[in-house]
Amino acid sequence: MIRDGADAVSLNEETRMSFEMLARNVFRKYAALFPEKQALPFTLKVSAIEAIYNQLNQQVRQADVTEIILELQSIVNACVIVDDRVSANDDVYMDLSKLDFAKLRQAYEKTPRKNELTFNLQQAIERKMEQMLKENPLRISFYERYKEIVDEYNKGKSMEDTLQAFQNLIEFFAQLSEEEQRVIRENLRNQESLAIFDLLVDGKELSDAEVKMVKEVAIKTLTALKSELLNINKWRESRQIQAQVKGKIYTELLYLPQEKYSDEEVGTRTSNVYQHIYTNYYGGGKSVYLQK
Repeated sequence: MIRDGADAVSLNEETRMSFEMLARNVFRKYAALFPEKQALPFTLKVSAIEAIYNQLNQQVRQADVTEIILELQSIVNACVIVDDRVSANDDVYMDLSKLDFAKLRQAYEKTPRKNELTFNLQQAIERKMEQMLKENPLRISFYERYKEIVDEYNKGKSMEDTLQAFQNLIEFFAQLSEEEQRVIRENLRNQESLAIFDLLVDGKELSDAEVKMVKEVAIKTLTALKSELLNINKWRESRQIQAQVKGKIYTELLYLPQEKYSDEEVGTRTSNVYQHIYTNYYGGGKSVYLQK
């Protein structure tokens, strides 16, 4: 019944926020009145409101895309491919490229608490989107599309709107999964190298040979930085090391195809890459890429 109550107030983000705001107002007034006898008739209702409030906040803390999809898997089998090499104590490995989104939609049709699940999915995707945006600033178009979906979701007033929101979120998650797989298609080492590569090719029309050269520069630039300067603890607090990092980037970017990258543009791309490095690499081997 508590979960049913949480589902009822989870039509969209605005309805949940409104409930939580009103609930906190109830708690303040009840606390001000307690333990006077006038408070007793309201005790059961306040307890019920508090139970739903706590359930909502527990869900927000725990919501994770993997857990949500595994919950749907329990309704319709084969929604996800799980690596059978992992033990029970390991994190579940999900091959996002093999998700069967049609079966996820079928599972959603059968779940009894559609509002709750849609809200949790939206919250989990938002955290994933924020992480992916930190990893690669050129994914801003994904974030803009996500905001459009959330705006439509928050305008929803009916179950049909919730169903459409789930559909939009699942399709968007499929796009995020495809984006995460791009590092393999581009034959790059990791998401870190992909971010540097994207910053270097943004807005450029390059031949296959030139693209290969840019990839090599991206990998070499990141490798050179991580092998030395970015290992220095709190390097961002030293102007001298900041200058060395920027100088190293500029030196490596001089190997970009000269026919397509003028000296002036190398300077511009150096600033873009440096800003990305400064934002995401904290020093001492720590970076945003390790915070998943």
